[in-house]
Amino acid sequence: MNKKKLNMIIAILGSVTILTIGGLVFNQMYKNHQANKLIIEKCFDNFDIEGEVVIKKDGFWSPVACEKK
Repeated sequence: MNKKKLNMIIAILGSVTILTIGGLVFNQMYKNHQANKLIIEKCFDNFDIEGEVVIKKDGFWSPVACEKK
């Protein structure tokens, strides 16, 4: 009986840990997405209609960068 309780506690703590980490990662991805949307909107608002705009992103967690060509 004691070993079953220990296994159950370990399973519950493991599940809570995985859900917490997943929630934190999801929250960070959402914040990055919102920040990138603002950067892209400002990029297109600040440049001329006639010019060409290039949006670059270096990595998964990096913010976007805007260049006029």
